[in-house]
Amino acid sequence: MGNSRDAVSRENPKRWIQNADEKMTHKGTKGSFGKATKKKIAAGKKKGGLTEKRAVFADNMRKIASKQRGKRLRGK
Repeated sequence: MGNSRDAVSRENPKRWIQNADEKMTHKGTKGSFGKATKKKIAAGKKKGGLTEKRAVFADNMRKIASKQRGKRLRGK
């Protein structure tokens, strides 16, 4: 049997955010970065290691969320 990472990579690539959410819920790491403020993300990126990975992920989610809000406001 393969590991869980193989299972996630074989799933629908259009659902990667949902897959990441499910994986974090399963591992118990959902929300481990806390409230993702700009200041906290910048500090996390400087720290490196696992904290840097979480900070980059949080930054990417903020960007995606702001794009989605913009689309809804423009009515697209």
